[in-house]
Amino acid sequence: MTKSNDRDPWLGGEAEKKPDATKPKDTTGPEPEETPVAEEVDAATGSPTDEKGAASEAPSEFVPTEVPDRDPSRGEETYYGGRSGSATGFTRQSEAKYVASEPKLYVAPNSEDDDQEEQSGFPEVPENTHRLFIAIEIPRKLKRDFADLAKSFRPREFERVRWIEEEAMHLTLKFLGDTPADQVHDIKKALERTAESTGKFTIKIGRTGCFPSFRDPRICWVGVSGELRRLEQLQGRVEGGMVALGLDEDDRDFKAHITVGRTRPGIRGRFAEDIGVSWQHAPLHTTGQSVLVNAITLYRSFLNDKDDTEYQQLANFELG
Repeated sequence: MTKSNDRDPWLGGEAEKKPDATKPKDTTGPEPEETPVAEEVDAATGSPTDEKGAASEAPSEFVPTEVPDRDPSRGEETYYGGRSGSATGFTRQSEAKYVASEPKLYVAPNSEDDDQEEQSGFPEVPENTHRLFIAIEIPRKLKRDFADLAKSFRPREFERVRWIEEEAMHLTLKFLGDTPADQVHDIKKALERTAESTGKFTIKIGRTGCFPSFRDPRICWVGVSGELRRLEQLQGRVEGGMVALGLDEDDRDFKAHITVGRTRPGIRGRFAEDIGVSWQHAPLHTTGQSVLVNAITLYRSFLNDKDDTEYQQLANFELG
């Protein structure tokens, strides 16, 4: 800002009357009482003037027309120049805006998660029960391709997701949960009848998706397309067979997907949105590839001695 002086009046109106600069200042008497204007913020430096007005050479009657209302020390009020901007010229956004100091453990809504058996840290299975689920097995080559999608993430985004092991990737038809061990035999018989009454069909690998959305991802998955009507019929027969045995009915809509990763607890706001953007644009090269559905499998999940989740195939039934 150009400093004002006697020869260059302030633009925007008539020049204000200036004090007589030729008149000697009286230094013998007491110093005049400070006016409120002397405490204003200096227009050039943005800092308060001292008692002698050393911070600014502008006349004391000059009053800034606008004082910035942004505090530069607050990271959340600064802006990045871009995703890969230089480390200079901006202040990092505060993580406290998006992540609570003591983040609460996130529990996925039942309506958005059909793979409850994959969640880590599930409660201890009651005695004489097994944690069971029924699924369609995915070819190992496709599992490797899905796992490789995580490599496209930047390191800081990669660490914000709990990636599913290849052995745990499958297309879930029904999650049974903690089931009495003495019912396993009847479950196998019901699945055998379902498989015999259902012919083989083909599905195709779809695109990446997130529950509940890319902007607020909790689960990163790969969808399917193709003969979805046949897939829904198979799932309906499995559901009916389990309900006939007295097991709980699942009133949620069937959403065919293969879970690949879950955002870690406490990841919210822009951090979560970055994950959604990266997953949406992950290089999935197997889209459109056909998968023959020729069997259904009964799995048991359990914690080993190291508290890691393992999966055991109890039975496999080939479709008729």
